[in-house]
Amino acid sequence: MCHSATSRGRRSAVAAPRWGLLYAGTLPQLAALGVVEAAYSPQLLRMTLRCLIAVSVFVTMSVWLRTNRPALDLQDWCDCAGAQMKIRVIASHPPKLAARSLEPALSSPASLEEECEVVGR
Repeated sequence: MCHSATSRGRRSAVAAPRWGLLYAGTLPQLAALGVVEAAYSPQLLRMTLRCLIAVSVFVTMSVWLRTNRPALDLQDWCDCAGAQMKIRVIASHPPKLAARSLEPALSSPASLEEECEVVGR
């Protein structure tokens, strides 16, 4: 957007991503994965622990990413970004339903026979 040397004003207003929380959440889990690999345990138990720890690492990373999404998005913005960006808002309204008549589509069985050709076998 703009490349001014004084872009610290915007950064101070936006919280920085908390990288320490990511490391604090994932490193112990990765260490536990290493312990599972180093320790001797039955194959089924080892496989189960591997899967649980791997899933928990990905869940931790996704929760961290979700909570830090605004900070990551605004990390590279500067003070003049709000004045230089143009955002187009398109209003959307649900379509209005046409009033339907309550009369049945076919008024009598005779009209059905007129519309369809009856073939005898």
